[in-house]
Amino acid sequence: MKRLVHLLAAATVLLAAACSHDDPSASAGSQGKWVAPSGAASEPAAPSGRTSAPPAGQPGGAGVTDPGATGTKPRATKTASRCRTADLKASTGAVESNAGLLYVNLVFTNKSAKPCSLAGYPAVAWVAAKTGEAIDQSFAPSPSEAPPPTVTIAPKKSAHATLAYHHPGEVDPATCKSVAVKGYTVTPPHETSSIFVKGATTACSSTGVNTGRILAIATGSR
Repeated sequence: MKRLVHLLAAATVLLAAACSHDDPSASAGSQGKWVAPSGAASEPAAPSGRTSAPPAGQPGGAGVTDPGATGTKPRATKTASRCRTADLKASTGAVESNAGLLYVNLVFTNKSAKPCSLAGYPAVAWVAAKTGEAIDQSFAPSPSEAPPPTVTIAPKKSAHATLAYHHPGEVDPATCKSVAVKGYTVTPPHETSSIFVKGATTACSSTGVNTGRILAIATGSR
């Protein structure tokens, strides 16, 4: 019960502090490997109502036709151009706690005047409150049996990716070396510039220790 209280408290702080702005001084590092605390789940199951595969009835995701569909010939669909960092606002959405894991939704909102598309996994890394630099390694992509969908986002509409990680309190303090973080950087797929999302919490600073996973971008926001 005590551990659950700590998990929910950390999630509440992160959610309450969520907002976004550009921060050129912070950048995401190289992708890490999923490292779970002893006795914890080896893979993050998708949280309620969320999968990394395209939703039912949308085998290729929004804006993509399904070449394997049966019965009728698939109709060609024009895919919107890729979302650039400047087209997007990033923010923290819904937060869940399940079986010792925290799930934090990273929401992308299209602030441009035209539809744009995202596919795959953004690069996400914690940013230290004291130095303003990225710590540890960026979240590792969570494997999926299906290719990540291409998600088309209309102006002022949103898509999301889900971060899954263990609270540092579950990890040996000597190896975790937790530090205060002020939020995280987000680099959209195939982009080089990032967005900084505010959210005060703690994270492990030791390289490769307690590195989280990120699920592929999916439609809508939560």
